[in-house]
Amino acid sequence: MTFTIAPRPLVYSHTIGNLALTGRGFSNPYDITIVGGRTLYVVNRSNANQAPQGAVRVTICTVDEEYVGTMAGFGEEDGGLVWPTAIASDSQGNIYIADEHRHDVQVFNREHDFVRKWGTQGSGTSDMDRPSGLAVDSNDNVFVVDHMNNRIQKRRPDGELVSSWGSAGDGPGEFNLPWGVCTDSSDNVYVADWRNDRIQKFTNDGQYISTIGSSGSEMGQLNRPANVAVDKEGTVYVADWGNERVQLFSDLGYPITTLIGDAEMSKWGAEFLSANQDLVAGRKLVDLTPEKRLFGPTAVEVDAEGNVIVVDSCRHRLQIYSKP
Repeated sequence: MTFTIAPRPLVYSHTIGNLALTGRGFSNPYDITIVGGRTLYVVNRSNANQAPQGAVRVTICTVDEEYVGTMAGFGEEDGGLVWPTAIASDSQGNIYIADEHRHDVQVFNREHDFVRKWGTQGSGTSDMDRPSGLAVDSNDNVFVVDHMNNRIQKRRPDGELVSSWGSAGDGPGEFNLPWGVCTDSSDNVYVADWRNDRIQKFTNDGQYISTIGSSGSEMGQLNRPANVAVDKEGTVYVADWGNERVQLFSDLGYPITTLIGDAEMSKWGAEFLSANQDLVAGRKLVDLTPEKRLFGPTAVEVDAEGNVIVVDSCRHRLQIYSKP
């Protein structure tokens, strides 16, 4: 399937991942950050009520499907994760992970050592209540989606609060359970306003600029958007979670096209199945088209080469689209 994003085409490239409760693979991946151009850090939320605790972790791999390792496994102690929701990185290679059980953001250095944390549960100025999204601008300021407090916090890398904006509501600059966030090349801030079914765009200091999308299932409409990304040309990519798709908008907010998923078997999955030829034979007897489609996309990211990486959470994989 080929999709057109003026002025360049975008085609399905490959899939990374398979369900794995430890080590190589994913378990309900939620968010992704790109370090050093092609290294992907994928935070796995898993299901704490059903899966082994080891399933909660960050899986590290490359865009080319090379498995690197893991970091930050399950644990209540500092450096551990319980219900991770978001991950981001800065220009120094530091990793930031939000956790809605801990109600904080933890910071790890480039060697993956725990450095510090910010936040305690509450609604006070520096408190957080179930943080759900993270983004870093060109000056390494960190934007935190303070989900239950319906606001965005802007912090320095050491955690110092710079500013915050937002309140509960459906007007411009107001939120209803916001989820994801990103910045563009001009350091504008885009927020996935989850229950309001829209993306809101702000200046770096929180001044409202515009709104993208509205409620519904038609093209250009959104249903519980989970996250957002913007490429260097200004194209906006929205993980349209409730509609099981990724929507693309122009820099002015006009709908361009939709990705619904085209996944083929990943290299990791093929290696796993090769040990059981009965499964391989069985797959040839059924229509696998539904398996190709997105199921619960929770995040989307664009790398420096223009590859679009979709976190296909409920199918435990990443779908990659690229320039031909």
